[in-house]
Amino acid sequence: METVSVCVHGASGYTGAECIRWVLNHPRLRLVAATAQKAAGKPLGSLWPRLGRATSLIVGAEPVAADVHLLCLPHGQAALIAPQLEGYVVDLSGDHRLAEPEHSAAYGFARATAPWLYGLPELGSGRYAGVTRVANPGCFATALALALLPAARQLPPIVTATGLTGSTGSGASPSEGTHHPTRAENLRPYKVLTHQHVPEVLRAVTEAGGSTELQFVPISAPLRRGILVTVPLPGADLDAYRRYYADNPLLVVSDRPPDLNAVVGTAFAQVSVVRHQGAAVVFCVIDNLGRGAASQAIANVNLMLGRAVDEGLGAIGPVV
Repeated sequence: METVSVCVHGASGYTGAECIRWVLNHPRLRLVAATAQKAAGKPLGSLWPRLGRATSLIVGAEPVAADVHLLCLPHGQAALIAPQLEGYVVDLSGDHRLAEPEHSAAYGFARATAPWLYGLPELGSGRYAGVTRVANPGCFATALALALLPAARQLPPIVTATGLTGSTGSGASPSEGTHHPTRAENLRPYKVLTHQHVPEVLRAVTEAGGSTELQFVPISAPLRRGILVTVPLPGADLDAYRRYYADNPLLVVSDRPPDLNAVVGTAFAQVSVVRHQGAAVVFCVIDNLGRGAASQAIANVNLMLGRAVDEGLGAIGPVV
């Protein structure tokens, strides 16, 4: 089997480490390099000792030639390095998701180029033909879009949603929002009605033929991994959701409230439509580092290469 070489940029971060994990589990992908400015010259195992056979790889400071580049870099840095890269590129930051003026409003700096293909596989695999640049969706944006897409053409003028997220979504560098004593045994809303992923969700809904205004409240939760979004949606129809996702190997539709642990550590999503006495609530659970970042990046690589979206992504999470 012919292999495809991969360079992971930003290997010292959580999404970088997760991308490496999924590359190592993939039958066609071969990790040839990992970069991280602060860790250059160190073996990968000094950062992430759980990465098995990749731990002896020496982390570099500069990009190397590869068929695929995964950009796991802070916002603003990916846009600087991307023009230097050849081959297939997936950007896991927000640098290439939005057009102006939405990008400047969300991230605080202007974009110099047009946005890349928005890499939500559920918007259609045919979109990837001939594409070499993909913007990986944000973690909250992924969960919210998956909850809304099957109902996109019937959405009310205003949709309200809440979302709980694990601390790894804030990155590996300690901050007020991730410091354990302030986060453990605590729930804290943040970026209320102003989260930068909202314009992405609206972009996905528009591509699916719908239109709405989204009022979103994210909440930091006392857990490391995972996202649960809750969307009251009176018109949500379970059968319509099952039809929309019938051929999706990375998503399960249920009529029961979800269990976040069912998806943590995996590439899978669960969307639940729970109805009672004419009311309906849609839930979506994903692993913020998996379906919300790294495994979705691998799914995007698969689609650019003309492979099945779930190739190399079937690993199950821990049972307990």
